Amino acid sequence: MIWFLLQKIGFYIFLILTVYFVINRKFFNLLVLYFWGMTFAVCYQFTFTIWFPTKVIALGMVISILFLSGSVRKTPVNNAVKPFVTLLFIALLAGDLLAFITPQEYARHISKISRIINTNYTYLTTTSLLFFGALLPKGFVAKLYPKYCLAVEVAIGFGLIHFLCLKAGIEFMPILRQDGTVNAEAAFHSGGMAIQRIYGVGGEPKNLAFLVLPYLLASLVMFSQKIYRYNNPKYHLGALCAGIFVLIQTFSSAALITFAIAVPLILWFLPLKNLVGKLLPIGIVAVLAISLWSEWQKIDTIPGQEQTENSGFMDLLYERSFGRAQEEMEDDRQERIVLDHLIGDPDPESRILGYGTAQYTFHIPGQTIGNALIPMQSGLVITLCDFGVLGVALYVILITIVVKVTTRSYKKRQPYGLAFGVAALSSVIGSMMFGSVVSPLIYVMPALYGLYDFSDKNLKRPVLI
Repeated sequence: MIWFLLQKIGFYIFLILTVYFVINRKFFNLLVLYFWGMTFAVCYQFTFTIWFPTKVIALGMVISILFLSGSVRKTPVNNAVKPFVTLLFIALLAGDLLAFITPQEYARHISKISRIINTNYTYLTTTSLLFFGALLPKGFVAKLYPKYCLAVEVAIGFGLIHFLCLKAGIEFMPILRQDGTVNAEAAFHSGGMAIQRIYGVGGEPKNLAFLVLPYLLASLVMFSQKIYRYNNPKYHLGALCAGIFVLIQTFSSAALITFAIAVPLILWFLPLKNLVGKLLPIGIVAVLAISLWSEWQKIDTIPGQEQTENSGFMDLLYERSFGRAQEEMEDDRQERIVLDHLIGDPDPESRILGYGTAQYTFHIPGQTIGNALIPMQSGLVITLCDFGVLGVALYVILITIVVKVTTRSYKKRQPYGLAFGVAALSSVIGSMMFGSVVSPLIYVMPALYGLYDFSDKNLKRPVLI
């Protein structure tokens, strides 16, 4: 299939660019490439593990830090992140040790070693992002922000194209699976209706949703400060409305809930003057867009079933977000099964320390189908299973860092630290439902540099923790 060929071509383009940027010490380009890798998450390769572009680029960043660090500059950011990084290393060592000494009870056909290696790789390479800014010149965050926005806006553009293709009945790129199979579409069912979801080039609707979400909140804050994309408020407002539309059309329950939680939290931490008045045009345009779309939207019924009474768009949106969350708390969602087993585990050590790095599969029955693992997407539940109380401490430290860097960026009038701080805050909230405790670090790093690089001499010593 042509889509698989394009997928591989895209992946090797990212690989070649990563090697080129590392060899030529183009560290800023490497960081920008990371965000483009998030946009084109569909371009992955399976070799021992799933190599998304961001995994390859992160490896290039690690190599740059370890072996090409002649231009590393001193920065208080490194000290600011030490508590989190130190605890994460302790948690990983404890988790790895626990994984080796605890006998494997279930899923004996799955390699424990490969699970440990893959998970450690993700934790360690993603954590290294916190230190990558030391390779870049002071003030790089201001230059990074518009390039980050462009990468996400391209993802939004592909999401809109996907939506139009669905409306026009034109085939869009299917969801490509690592076993060579495809899913022609992403959809969920409500009554007798099939509601299609968009994913653009993100590979999955959730991937696209959690890429767009931090961008939306960062852009909202920048718009309120009259810092516009391309110095054009109309373009900025249009991109925001398009992003909100795409986020909604992914029908990602986790992303929609995160958006609903993050907005009031961000407004609480950022008491910006006249914020309501500044956001009013966005609210009006968004409401009008949703209302007009609701009237135009036609939902196909499932073949073989009678058409049920049409639910309103807002009803569908609620059902897919908070309604779905309530149902899944009552039903047998994977996270609920795993968390119930962990809480009710008769072994007190497991309840306190977790099961070890990536080891819950081997201690909770029914976590595989054949040779495949049943995915668990909640970063909070995964962290609890991997590290127990240390995992809780990791989230506490991370939230403390993000909240303080965001509020201090606001007080010090550092717009780029504020924008990435807001993005990091939304990403931390979202990671509890989709991702892992290290998922937000790509936003935490520029948020910290956005604060410290532009702050006065009184902030030479880190005081975030």
